[in-house]
Amino acid sequence: LAAVTALAACSPSGEEGDIPANEAAPAGNAVEANEAALKEAEQATLAEAVAGSADHKTLSQALKSAGLETTLAGPGPYTVFAPSDPAFAKLPAASNAETLMKPESKAKLTGLLAYHVVPGAVTVEDLAKAAEAAGGTAQLATLGGGNLRIARADDSIIITDAKGGQARVTQADLRQSNGMLHVVDTVLMP
Repeated sequence: LAAVTALAACSPSGEEGDIPANEAAPAGNAVEANEAALKEAEQATLAEAVAGSADHKTLSQALKSAGLETTLAGPGPYTVFAPSDPAFAKLPAASNAETLMKPESKAKLTGLLAYHVVPGAVTVEDLAKAAEAAGGTAQLATLGGGNLRIARADDSIIITDAKGGQARVTQADLRQSNGMLHVVDTVLMP
């Protein structure tokens, strides 16, 4: 995620000013550095990308607790709507990450995480087109058995969960070797 996240911050022009200070590369090599980072990121599985992301420590730990990191390391393809650490921090105390990762909550945690995964590698363009074709809101079946409603609002993709909560895609199309990651700002509730 970190390598691809750095790419998302860069414009396609490859000019020196387009590279964030913490990802600086020599001016003449910006395009080559971006291509190398993209190639490296695409070699990772979804599970490896989440585990290597500084913004997804809670999700990584939750995947291990639920035993789902093996699934997301498999051939896929899958699309993961990956809640960031701040998204998990917004959960109420009764369903916070610490409570969900207790052994007695494994089934609930597994269902919650599987609700963030859909089959296939789906881009935000695919999501926007599906919503448009369906009259504004499309439905996606999750591996957890429920459905997510997808809509476009301005330049954003909004995902509505079964409880009526909404998450916004904050980073899109983070392609991995076995699927696609989209970072979301809220944990989706089945």
